[in-house]
Parts: sequence; C-alpha cells; structure tokens
Amino acid sequence: EISQNTKIGKIFKAISEFNQESEVRYVGGCVRQTLCNEVFNDIDLATNINPEQVKQCLDRNNINFFETGIIHGTITANIQGKNYEITSLRKEISTDGRHAQVKFTNNWTEDSNRRDFTFNSIYADEEGNLFDPHDGVKDLKNGLVRFIGDPDKRIKEDYLRILRYIRFFLNYSKKNHQPDVAKCIKKNISGITVLSKERLIDELKKLILSNGFFKL
Repeated sequence: EISQNTKIGKIFKAISEFNQESEVRYVGGCVRQTLCNEVFNDIDLATNINPEQVKQCLDRNNINFFETGIIHGTITANIQGKNYEITSLRKEISTDGRHAQVKFTNNWTEDSNRRDFTFNSIYADEEGNLFDPHDGVKDLKNGLVRFIGDPDKRIKEDYLRILRYIRFFLNYSKKNHQPDVAKCIKKNISGITVLSKERLIDELKKLILSNGFFKL
C-alpha cells in the first residue's frame, strides 16, 4: 500500500541489488499509520548498508540525493520532487538528552532497540511483510503506548520523547497511563528546556495537527 502511486520502487531496487545481503525496509510512522489506516505524509526507510554505500546505490541508479543528515546516518533521496529519508541501521553509543553519538550496524534488532516506542519499531519490506521485534502491532491493536526498555532511560536519552509520548497517548491509547511512565515524565519534565526551539515547535505542530489533539 505504501508503494502505490510513488516511484519508491527505484530505491528498493537500487539497494537490494547492491550486494547479496543489502536490504531496505519501511520503518516508523508510515508503517504505524498504514496499520491504523491513517494518511501518512513522510516515508522513512531503514537499510543495513552504511551511508556511503547508500550514496553509491543512488549514484549508480541516477537518483538525486542530499547529504544533510549524513552525520546521523541519513541520506535523503529525491524522486520527482518527493523526499525519502534512508537511514542506516544504528546503535546508540552515548547521548546527552539532545544529541546522540551513533555507530552503524547491520543488525535489525539492534537498530530496533534504540527506537522509542514499540509501535515505532515495526519494519516492513516492499511487499508488506512485517518485522516486529517488540510486538508493536499487538500494542497498537491493544492501545498500549509502551517504551522500548526502561522509560526513565529512554526519556533521558532524548527529552523530546516526553512530548512524543503525549502525542501518541492521545492518538492511540485505550488504557490509563502506566504509573511508572507517569512518574518518569513528572521527574524529567524540566529536561524539555534543553531542547532546541526548532525540535519543540516541530513536535508541537505534529501534536496540534493530530487527530487526538481535541483530547488534550
């Protein structure tokens, strides 16, 4: 369904033909929103090859791209005016609550472990086959907003996750706040002050435009 009416197949073909192991999958919001029959705007892709290899793939296939996010492992491909972010699988090494140092990996589960919520760590191949190492589909169906790993640790890694939790809770939750999560948010709420205005505004826009905003 995601691939319909787009030229994204060019990216799948370019990367899958790079070598015997190379692979690219949809990940994050576009998968979550497709599973919920929502309209999605952005398409994020994950791949098990590194950014330099991604550039080689795109070059060979005459696909335009930008390197603006390469420090975080992201190459943005542009096809007929539409941008597609392609991020190499990563594992986080260290973070200060705003910026994380990363190391690339070719392990999909390792990449999933650094993501914030279970339903944001669902990967899908071009045919729609899912890789769901944290039972995100089940949590989405049951209306459970669940952090991957320890909520306090995940929030301290990036304080923006407090606002993301609120947005996802308003949009997807069918249950009350888990007591440990509510406690972690109260304890860490002042961490929001270290975030850049740009990141805060971007997240607040997503919250305001989301279907759950009226519940706020």
